[in-house]
Amino acid sequence: MSYWYIFWVLTGHERQVEKSIMDQLYDENIVPFIPMLETLFKRAGKVKKELNIMFPGYVFAESDMESVEFLQRTHRFVRASKDIIGILRYGNSDEIAVREEERATLLRFCNDDHCIEASMGFIEGGRFYIESGPMAGMESVIKEINRKKMEASFELEFMGNITRFTVGLELLRKI
Repeated sequence: MSYWYIFWVLTGHERQVEKSIMDQLYDENIVPFIPMLETLFKRAGKVKKELNIMFPGYVFAESDMESVEFLQRTHRFVRASKDIIGILRYGNSDEIAVREEERATLLRFCNDDHCIEASMGFIEGGRFYIESGPMAGMESVIKEINRKKMEASFELEFMGNITRFTVGLELLRKI
């Protein structure tokens, strides 16, 4: 079984920490990744795509190690890094692995590169429908749509807190 762990890092240093983990801990069966969000914007009348970090200040790592072993293997690395604040925990508990149901929910939206791609949909009557993308069939979880900014917001429970995400949503037509 594989687990996800989260390194709490200085915002803006996510890529550096990801590279350090790859260089120093990859042989320990620890694979880092940074979940991304695809956002949309218009420039000169054309829709452009941009990738943004989903959780600024955090770097995820996938490993087959149980929590205790993971902490033992990463302890020296975390202490030696000036970019890592610590390993994220659930509140004041010793639980550090992302809970399976939270992980499964996030994976439901992400592609193989841990990125939530933009979705496409349309408006009919006063309702919106999503035709393609990770939000297809998930219209009920969307809290807010901003047509001008081409984005939709939804909330998920993650690491014991309700977290709001904003994903790209291109509304192709209005019927």
